[in-house]
Amino acid sequence: MLALYDDITKRLQKGKSLGKVEVWRSVFGKSKPYNDVRFRKYTSDLFKLVREYLTQESLEEEPKLKDYLFLAALERQHPDKLIRGVERNWANITSFEEDADYNRYLYRHLLELRKYSLVNYEHRPYDRANVEEISSSLDIYYIVVKLRSAVDAQSRTQTEKQQYEIHLVDELVRFLETTKTYLDHTPVAIHYYMYKMLTTTDSEAPYYHYKNLLMERTDSLPPEQTSELFKPGLNYCRRRINEGRREFLAEYLEIYRYALDRELVYDDGVLDPLQFRNTILIALRHGDYDWAEHYIENYQDRLPPKQRANAVNYNSATLYFYQKNYDKALDFLRDVEYENTTYNLNAKTMLLAIYYETEEDIALDSLFDSITAYLNRHKELPVTAQQAFRNLVSYTRRLTRLLPGDQKALDQLKKDLAEKKYVASRPWLEEKIAEFEK
Repeated sequence: MLALYDDITKRLQKGKSLGKVEVWRSVFGKSKPYNDVRFRKYTSDLFKLVREYLTQESLEEEPKLKDYLFLAALERQHPDKLIRGVERNWANITSFEEDADYNRYLYRHLLELRKYSLVNYEHRPYDRANVEEISSSLDIYYIVVKLRSAVDAQSRTQTEKQQYEIHLVDELVRFLETTKTYLDHTPVAIHYYMYKMLTTTDSEAPYYHYKNLLMERTDSLPPEQTSELFKPGLNYCRRRINEGRREFLAEYLEIYRYALDRELVYDDGVLDPLQFRNTILIALRHGDYDWAEHYIENYQDRLPPKQRANAVNYNSATLYFYQKNYDKALDFLRDVEYENTTYNLNAKTMLLAIYYETEEDIALDSLFDSITAYLNRHKELPVTAQQAFRNLVSYTRRLTRLLPGDQKALDQLKKDLAEKKYVASRPWLEEKIAEFEK
C-alpha cells in the first residue's frame, strides 16, 4: 500500500501517466505479470486508507465533535465517576466565544442532547434539565441555515432562470422582528440583515446594519467562512451601482478593501479574473486611479497563470482609457488575446469609446459594422448581451450623427436610452450625451 501510494503521489506531482500497467510495473517490477483484479483490489484498499486518514485529520480540526464522540463512548461504557466529572465541568465543555460561526451552535445542540441522556435527566424529574439549552442552540443553527438558504436563493434567482421555494423563512423573519429573540447572537443578526438587505427595496438601513456587523464581528472567523459573508454585500453594492447609485461605488470599495486586507477575496489563494476586472472598473469609475494601478501591479500574481497576461493587459488598457491616455490604452489592447467572447466584446467596446473620443470617424464607422458582424456570428451569446452591445452600437451611431442645436433629436436619444434595459457602457454613453448637450 505504501509503495503504491508513493508511486501515485510522485506521478501526480510530476504530471506523469497514471496508466494501470505502468503503475503496476513501477511498484511490482516486470517479473510480476499485471493482474487487473488484484490491481483494483489494491487501489480500493488504498482509497479506504486515504479516506480514513482524511477523516482523522478533519476530526483534529473539530474539537467539539471530538467531545461529542467522547461523550457517546462514555454513555456506552457508563463509568459513573467520569460522568459526574463531565456534569461538574459542563460549562468548560460547551463554552465558546460568541462569533459568527453558526456551526458551533449545532455542536452545542448535539452536546446538550448527549448530556441529557448521559446524566439520565429522564429519571431525575426534580432536577433542572438542559432542555432549554438543547432547544435554543438548535433554534439558532436552524434560523441561520434557513436564512442562508433564502439568501442563496435570492442571489441565484437574479443570475439564473430558476425559482426556489424555501419554506418558513417569512415566519422566521416575523418571529425575529416581533420578539427580537436571538438577534443578539452575531450569526443570527448578520444573516437576518443580509436577508433583509436583499429583499428590502425602500431602505438601505439593512445594508448598513449588515456592513457594520460584518466589519466589527467577523475577525475571529476562518477565512473561508468570512469570504462567504462578504460576497452578498459586494453583489448588493454592484446592483445599486447598476441602478445609477454612485454612492455605492465607495461602499463596494470599502468592503472589498477590508476583505482584501484580510485575504478574504481569494478562492484557494487565487483571484477570480472577473472580480479583478469588476473591482478595477468600480475603482476607476470612483476616480481612484492610483489605487487601481496599485491593485493591478501588486495583485496580478494572484490571478490564474493562464489568464494573467490577458487580465493585466485588458485592465491596464482600461486604466489608461480612464486617464485619457488613449495611445497607451491602444498599446495594451493590442496585446489582449481574444480567446473568448467576453474579452473580445469588452475590448471592442473600449476601442469604440477611444475612436469616439479621438474623433476617428472612419475607424468608428468600420468598428460599428465589425461589432454587429461579430454578434451575428456568435448566436450562442445570451440574448441580454446581444441586446446590450447592439444598443451600444445603435446609440453611439446616432450620437455621432447628431447635429449641434438639434434639441429634438437629442431629447429623443436620451428618452430612448433611458427606456432600454440592456445597454453596454451606459454610464459612458450618458456622459457623452451630456457633453454634447453642453
